Amino acid sequence: MTRVTIALILACFLLIGTGSAVHADDDYLVPITVGSRTFTLTVSVGEAGISVRVSDPTVKLGTVVRVPKSEEVAAQQDLTSRKAQAVTIPYDDLFRYNERHVGKTVRYVGKVLQVQEKECFIFCDEDDQGYILRVAVTRGSYGLWDDAIWVDYPGTQRFLEDDIVTVWGVVEGLQKYTAVLGNQITIPKIKAIDIQLGEVANPRLPTAPGSPVANRNANLRGGPGTHYPVVGGVRTGDALDVVARNQAGDWLQLRNGNWIAAFLVDNAPADLPVATEIPAPPTLSTGNADSGSSTPATTGAPAGDLVAIGQEIEAGGWRFKVSEVRKRKAVYFYGDSYIAMGRFLIVVIDATNLQSGTDYFYRNISPVVVDEKGKRYSFSGVGSGYAQW
Repeated sequence: MTRVTIALILACFLLIGTGSAVHADDDYLVPITVGSRTFTLTVSVGEAGISVRVSDPTVKLGTVVRVPKSEEVAAQQDLTSRKAQAVTIPYDDLFRYNERHVGKTVRYVGKVLQVQEKECFIFCDEDDQGYILRVAVTRGSYGLWDDAIWVDYPGTQRFLEDDIVTVWGVVEGLQKYTAVLGNQITIPKIKAIDIQLGEVANPRLPTAPGSPVANRNANLRGGPGTHYPVVGGVRTGDALDVVARNQAGDWLQLRNGNWIAAFLVDNAPADLPVATEIPAPPTLSTGNADSGSSTPATTGAPAGDLVAIGQEIEAGGWRFKVSEVRKRKAVYFYGDSYIAMGRFLIVVIDATNLQSGTDYFYRNISPVVVDEKGKRYSFSGVGSGYAQW
């Protein structure tokens, strides 16, 4: 049977590669002799592909598949690797400091607002093929999406308005265009390397034993410290390309320039060099220190990391203050009392949206609590759920 299968494959390639021109809806007979037996293969060429039938019903044929070329395999592996390293830069940071992110590979999930097919009549190249999409990448309440990016997509797959898609691409700068009412609009521009329907996670690359990996979900920073802005994130088990460290060794630099706290990485190399280029730290900070969250304050915060209870500050398009801190055994929710194991520290934050559009607080600000010993306490959805909080 193996010899029949091999002969079948050879016959198909010989038919296509050496015969006369093959036309759709044609049938070709290919006699194959194996020992004393002769089989006749009928090869049918159609618009949808090639099908093969054999004269002897005892012979079972598998599906004829196209074998990808070595360069195609290499290109697909390279695409998978690039997508695995993609990060999601907060939209405000992508827009405000766009020149810092040009050339970075990013991933966004969003809703297609508009699709425009590229048109070219003469002297066309690859850049003249495909589609232009505007995709809103900030998910708000009630199914609303905001914060559009310009996506240059050279592929052939057709996407429709209102599709939810995952976009991987390279930041190319800012794009200006004229709206229907004639006003000029500027938004971040991405050259897509792949787009898929739905929300799709980055692919995971196989890691060799002992390679650096993230030991939990964590944020990536623009520098070695929680006072730097969040520029992306990693998931538990993601491979990390660690190339350097800060002087203290408690922060590690990745090849793409992002930073991650050292305690979030397993199998980090012991002989890492000290990074030669470290971004200047922001001058003011809200003190929200965690494994991946802090927001530079723009006004109202003192020089340092401590902010007094009741003091208002502005950051990330919000004005907020910690109005009250309580330590309680019982948690009161809408007038009912729920008793939980242990004690709860309840932090009451008053937040005001200063932006022109809708937004939600946890999109670019993630509050945590840090005790005097530097131990970090973050919000626990599981713990709160069990407490019926």
